[in-house]
Amino acid sequence: MDRAELFGSLAEAAPGREDILYVERRGEAYAWHRVNPGAEPPPTNPGPDVWMYFSGAWPQGDPIRLQAFCEDMVAEMESMAGGDDRCRWPVDQPWPITH
Repeated sequence: MDRAELFGSLAEAAPGREDILYVERRGEAYAWHRVNPGAEPPPTNPGPDVWMYFSGAWPQGDPIRLQAFCEDMVAEMESMAGGDDRCRWPVDQPWPITH
């Protein structure tokens, strides 16, 4: 599926906070599925170009927020393949953060 189909499929599936999702891109094609704890991992031969597991609160009932959420999730996944630097940590700030 393409990017728009991925977002539509995720909106239709309405994943919950407790769901674990696997999302991948191979070339221009995206795919996803829910992960069942203890299940076999997805096939990786040949491996995807980028992939990620995600679990968390999804914006439900708000298509604009869900679109932005999905865009951000895919951008984060793409950053792992040399995309934009999404580091939100100031380089000159030491760890741990103190205020």
